[in-house]
Amino acid sequence: MKDNARVFFSLVIVCCVCAGDVRGALGQDDKQADQEKEACIGNLKQIYEAIQKYRRDHKALPDWLSDLAPSYLPDKSVLVCPVTKRTGKISNFGIVDPHLANAYLFEFANTDMGAIYNGGKIKMLEWKQKQMGVVGSVVPMVRCHLHNQVLNLSFDGEIYESGSSWEDLFSVVDKADLSPEKLFGKDFARLAGGGGGSGDGVSAPSYPPRSAEAKTNQVDLSQFYNASLAKAWHPTAPGTQGYDLAPLPQGLQTFADVSFDVRGLVQIAGRKLEEAGGKFPSEVKGIPFAAKCKRLHFLHSTGWSVPDGTKIGSYRLNYSNGETRELPIFYGQQVRDWFANSSSQSLDKNSVVAWSIKPPRDADNKTLFKTSWDNPLPDGEIKSIDYISAGSDAAPFLIAITAE
Repeated sequence: MKDNARVFFSLVIVCCVCAGDVRGALGQDDKQADQEKEACIGNLKQIYEAIQKYRRDHKALPDWLSDLAPSYLPDKSVLVCPVTKRTGKISNFGIVDPHLANAYLFEFANTDMGAIYNGGKIKMLEWKQKQMGVVGSVVPMVRCHLHNQVLNLSFDGEIYESGSSWEDLFSVVDKADLSPEKLFGKDFARLAGGGGGSGDGVSAPSYPPRSAEAKTNQVDLSQFYNASLAKAWHPTAPGTQGYDLAPLPQGLQTFADVSFDVRGLVQIAGRKLEEAGGKFPSEVKGIPFAAKCKRLHFLHSTGWSVPDGTKIGSYRLNYSNGETRELPIFYGQQVRDWFANSSSQSLDKNSVVAWSIKPPRDADNKTLFKTSWDNPLPDGEIKSIDYISAGSDAAPFLIAITAE
């Protein structure tokens, strides 16, 4: 495993992907950014040493970084990134230390995953231990998302940079193999129990059963749903009334002349969603299809806006003969921000507004879109479909797929 780790860190040097440009958002110049980054690295080194001392005494990891202070970390300010000291900004994805406010994400915390990958009652510690069983000690123990690239302190004390998903750097293993759903397998739903895509940590999302009248061309997304239509799933306003799709009719519904199976949604990642504390996968792979078709209809939308023409995601069609084709999603062409007055703005010729609701029927504007694409290989059987985020500020989500 050490050889794998060495290969991994060699790859990091040449393959690091850039995270969102937090530097520009905070208005700091290059010199200041470099100074804050170096100071943060110094903090992480001290935190690592404190964790090792704690482990030697307790034969276990601390439940929280606050457990290190003051016995193992006399200076509590080490737990605060210089960017936080200057701006007040933090990014901990809902993993909040109950005893001492700090700026760092302790990924081995002995606390529920909650909205993170819909892990619910599964402990962060348990998930990370399973990841280590696959890729070893390169798994980050402490992370800081406040720089132009994320700083990762690995379990073995190495500090390396990455994009928002460190897993993207480890090409030897498929990123999906490190997800809690994959690692906990058939026990995932039972163990997750009390989590929720809404981020409220109270109850797991519930989805209406698929209608017996649903046809095979209405793709069954049941096992891929990670958020409920009836509950707020964007943590920009947890528990706030209106940040949901509760008014959307569910079951077999016709929108823009196409019948869809509407029961839940599949959210994928975007930078603004991650900055707000929402942890969703960057891709959802292997949606079963196993059929030929002439056209595909998608009921979908996105959170957050970006300039028109920005690629925000794609659907990848995987054919039985091994070929693939991409159906790209561009902001302003296929979708616009769902939580804005976008129902009257133009789209491309293949996309239309499928459903929209406005005040006074609802507190805010909400809009979903239908995009219809001709199958690029109509004579080929589509084995499966992958749903992939492009990593922009926008965070696309999918509600239904129907083929014809």
